[in-house]
Amino acid sequence: MRLLAIGILLAVLTGCNPSGQQSQLNEPAKASDSTSPPSGSAAPAPSAASPSAASQTAPANDGASVEEIADQSFQLELESWGKVRFVSAKRTNADGHKELLLSLKDAEGQTLYTFPQPKLVASWNFESVKAVSFKDVDGDGKKDVIVLADYITGKGSGGSAAVTAPSIFVQKEKSFVSDYETDNRLNASGKMTTVSDVVAFFKAKAKPDAVQTTPDSDSNATLEKVNRNLCSRVVVSNMSKDEIVQTYEDEYGKHELDRSERGQDEMYRYIGECFQQETDKLLANDSKLKTHTDAVHQTVNEAISELSNIDYIRDGGGTMWIHDGNRTIGLYGYRMNVYAKMKLNDPKSASKKYDSLAEKLDSNLAKLKEQGVKGLEELTDAQGVKEAEKDFDARFSKLNTALQKFKELTSDKDEASLYLMELLTKRVGASIDENRRS
Repeated sequence: MRLLAIGILLAVLTGCNPSGQQSQLNEPAKASDSTSPPSGSAAPAPSAASPSAASQTAPANDGASVEEIADQSFQLELESWGKVRFVSAKRTNADGHKELLLSLKDAEGQTLYTFPQPKLVASWNFESVKAVSFKDVDGDGKKDVIVLADYITGKGSGGSAAVTAPSIFVQKEKSFVSDYETDNRLNASGKMTTVSDVVAFFKAKAKPDAVQTTPDSDSNATLEKVNRNLCSRVVVSNMSKDEIVQTYEDEYGKHELDRSERGQDEMYRYIGECFQQETDKLLANDSKLKTHTDAVHQTVNEAISELSNIDYIRDGGGTMWIHDGNRTIGLYGYRMNVYAKMKLNDPKSASKKYDSLAEKLDSNLAKLKEQGVKGLEELTDAQGVKEAEKDFDARFSKLNTALQKFKELTSDKDEASLYLMELLTKRVGASIDENRRS
């Protein structure tokens, strides 16, 4: 029995892979392929301390243990680093929380760089790495890092089941940057299950209006044509916001276009871009007003983005808040067009109503800050609540800064400024949970 137990233990430590495939590759290698990794990938690297081991566990100074994942660690060359070893590892903290630890090491095994922990997954329990790939996603000529990993979120009725979450690390000069909004958008789509999905996302983001030469090129061409026709119709109409959205939904249904959550997000994006183009035409001969309107639009989008992130944090997750943010930002393309038209028509002063709403906005912000993440402890653990508190504070600070800047940009307090102030005050109020106990 002792010999049998030792044999089983050795089998675990050598990390047998039943599939016989390397999960970082987008396609399985053919028998005739060479041992060199394909472009944009890297070959698994043996551990410096134990070349044949698939994983190894080492204690950290704070009582945590770190287990290297050898079949997801690779030798490669990075533009800002030269030849390095990329190391994936599972870190188990003293409180039992597990996280993915990524680092770069030199030939002697010394750590050169430790990757930041993506905020999206910071409170989740890491399970395993599904794939790692090294591709230039932002077009700057440097390899970025794409990681697909499984996590236990602990949220909702399905919180005990592993979910795959993508994390992107963009290579800068001697550092890698993890962007919360990008990871959120990727995760919210619900379709990022392979490296190819992630790459396609970035290609579409870089060229949103380009017709892709893929098997879906016909549907993409139809999508572009439908949206062009819709834009031509709605910009010359006197439709309300709800009527515009309904018109788009009816036409999308008629042409059997994507009606998924992601498809809905894209529809709102098209609405926003349509009216943004119309606003640019409208203000083509008024550079001063265009500069001002662009600044207001950017500030409003920043506020909406932070509000959506705050709702996401306070709710303990849930992609509905990400979808809400994407769609609201799309609608502000239309709303800023209304604002620009009002500005061109010399709107009357609305100082008293504006000041009253500004006070209400500040009151709503104060309530939101006071509530913080109270109640979140019912959905997640103490460590998760602590991380959420930090994230909330950072997001709230950015929200407050954006809204104070908005008030500065609309200090003329006319009817156009009042129009936007009403919308933002209502939106901040919607984030306040009256059932939370102060």
